[in-house]
Amino acid sequence: MENIVITITRQIGSGGYDLARAISEEFGFKLIDRELVVHAAKILKTDVAYLDKKEERTSSLLEKILSVFSIGTPEIGSLAGSFYPTDAEIFEVQKTVLENFAQNHDIVALGRASFFVFKDHPKHLSVFLKAGLDYRVKNVSKEFNISDKEAIELINQTDKNRNEYIKKMTGLNRCDLRNYDIVLDVSCIGFDLTKNFVIDVIKHKFFKNGGGR
Repeated sequence: MENIVITITRQIGSGGYDLARAISEEFGFKLIDRELVVHAAKILKTDVAYLDKKEERTSSLLEKILSVFSIGTPEIGSLAGSFYPTDAEIFEVQKTVLENFAQNHDIVALGRASFFVFKDHPKHLSVFLKAGLDYRVKNVSKEFNISDKEAIELINQTDKNRNEYIKKMTGLNRCDLRNYDIVLDVSCIGFDLTKNFVIDVIKHKFFKNGGGR
């Protein structure tokens, strides 16, 4: 029997992590977020901190240069034994880790192109969370303890990074709503209604009479 996979793609400041945690707690699904980075770093034999900085963004020129030199040549050798994996290597490893988790658990996966990884999975529900700028600024400034101006800059940069990453890795437009089963504007209906609606859809789609599958 295939396990259930819920994927959540979100705009920063829209409450994606809170929704993923609520789903995990409601159904006992394994929440895949930070654990994915740790597993991928072990497989790639690189630092978790490096993958943290790389989260859902493409490499800078410096990172691309480092990835070349980290491989090394007979004449040069590697730089201090470090390994800086390419974007494609990181994506493929994270894809494999996600698939392995889904083979052994019902999961809720947050970001990292998970909507694409599981697009053909028979028990997959994909969710996209969006929100108005004022709503996002309020949440981001509170979470990171920064000014509204800094929050706007962070939102714009994060949106840009995530959009470019998804385009490069999958060829898809992250904001194309046709990629998702459910699209919700959290600033319009509020987080509680968003959470309850998604939970109700999961019950309806995957569970019979609120009980077994």
